[in-house]
Formats: sequence, structure tokens, C-alpha cells
Amino acid sequence: MKKLTTSLLAVVGLMGTAFAGHEVVSTGKDYKPIAPTPCFNDRELQVDVFGAYAVGEGPHQVGLFRDHGWGGGIGVNYFFTRNVGIGVDATWLYAKEASDTDGVEGDHTTIHNFTGSLIFRLPMDESCLAPYFFVGGGFHVDGEQWASAHAGVGIEYRIVPQKVGLFADGRWTYLGDRFGNDDLNFFSTRLGVRFVF
Repeated sequence: MKKLTTSLLAVVGLMGTAFAGHEVVSTGKDYKPIAPTPCFNDRELQVDVFGAYAVGEGPHQVGLFRDHGWGGGIGVNYFFTRNVGIGVDATWLYAKEASDTDGVEGDHTTIHNFTGSLIFRLPMDESCLAPYFFVGGGFHVDGEQWASAHAGVGIEYRIVPQKVGLFADGRWTYLGDRFGNDDLNFFSTRLGVRFVF
């Protein structure tokens, strides 16, 4: 019996030393999880490719085309901060020509639109969404040239954080007086892909 007791005590003693290790010392630092990658950078260069639609219906709504205009374009934006940036874009619309001063309806035309904007956005990294609004001006060409002013709102969703986004926006464009009709304007929308660098 003494041999059995001695053997058991020896085994228990060896087990205790087998599980011995270094003493655990607290460093006093709390564990902090790694923050997720933000969807929007503080500074960004963006290149846009988009389709466009413009509405030319309604009395005194538009002076450069009738009915509807369809097309597309490209744009470049640069954000100095997470919230403020500038952008330029070129849009080409194919539409029916507006009536001239004699009331004669024209054929189809391609309207070249070149605009610049000041952009304000509100990025929400947790949902990768950024609503934005913009104001600016530009010029339009369809055989003649004239200036315009615009304002609009939109939203962007980053499908790849800091790299690729989808966006949709709408703008109201003021053209002034053309064809003697006073205060002409039109509404247009864009839907496109945004590449971020």
C-alpha cells in the first residue's frame, strides 16, 4: 500500500511541474479591436463614367431641346477633405432640337454640356453611403454656346471601400433666356460608376 501511495504522490508531483509555466503579468493596457477600413478617404481623386437622362417637357422648362435627352459622360472629382471637393464633367445628350424663334421645330441634335461643381458630402463609413449636394456652372454647345448654372443632390455607395462606388444624382440647370422664352431650365439625372484613386 505504501508503494501505491508513494507512486501516486510522485505522479501528482510530476503533473504539477508539467503544467507549470511563466507567470502571467498584466501590462495595464486594454485590448482594442482593429478599426475597420473606412469607405471614404480624407483626400480622394475620383473618375466617373455615367449614363444621363434629361427631361425637356413642359412649358418654359427647357430651351435647348424638346421631349427627352439621353446620353452619357465622364467626370473627374477631387476631395480636399472628407466633406468638400470640386468636380468637372462632360455630358453628351441626344435629343430633338427646340423650336426656333419662328416656332419651327428642328431635327435631332447632340448637346455638349461642360460643367464644374463645388461638392459637399456627408460620408457614413458604417454603411459605406455618402449623400452629397453640389452647385456650379458651365456651358452648353449645340451649334451655339451659352452659359448655365446648376444645383443638385445625389448619393454614392462604395461597393469596394476606397476603390469603387456607384452613384446617382439629379440636377436642375438654369439656362436663362433663349429663343425669347424667359428663364429656361431643365432637370437631368446621372447614374454611374465611380473609380477612386
